[in-house]
Amino acid sequence: MTVGERIKKVRNKLGMSQVDFADKINVSKQTLYKYENNIITNIPSDKIEAAARLGNVSPAYLMGWTISDEDIANVFVLHDLEDIIDNIREFSPPEKAHFKNYLRLHEIGRRDVDKYTNQLLSLQQMETDVQLNAAQARTDIDVPEGTDTSDDDIMNDKDF
Repeated sequence: MTVGERIKKVRNKLGMSQVDFADKINVSKQTLYKYENNIITNIPSDKIEAAARLGNVSPAYLMGWTISDEDIANVFVLHDLEDIIDNIREFSPPEKAHFKNYLRLHEIGRRDVDKYTNQLLSLQQMETDVQLNAAQARTDIDVPEGTDTSDDDIMNDKDF
């Protein structure tokens, strides 16, 4: 992760717009945009310090020299969840792989998987809800017993 990506991550965690964050670290919105998109990579140290102070992280974290406690925790949580999934006997190996892959996805990827899963479940539900409207014996006329009218009914209908 680049310095710009870390600055953007800090800003997003704070829930701040680029304009607000830029004002707080005393740069223009355009300059912040260039930092976050790695157009400007030689960021002045006073701006890195201001962004770090604002985000309650160390300048070393923004520079990529250290890992945040949250990043470390996320690695351990992911590892723990994968261990838990591995120990569920009811899951087949492909099911375990599916869950592990889901955990490795970013938020947007997870949303896409959730959306697609909901669509598949809706289709599956529609398939089970479909009731066939098969041809039934006519009840609007008296048919003598033993008479087979199944083929002729529709062919003799003037409205057909």
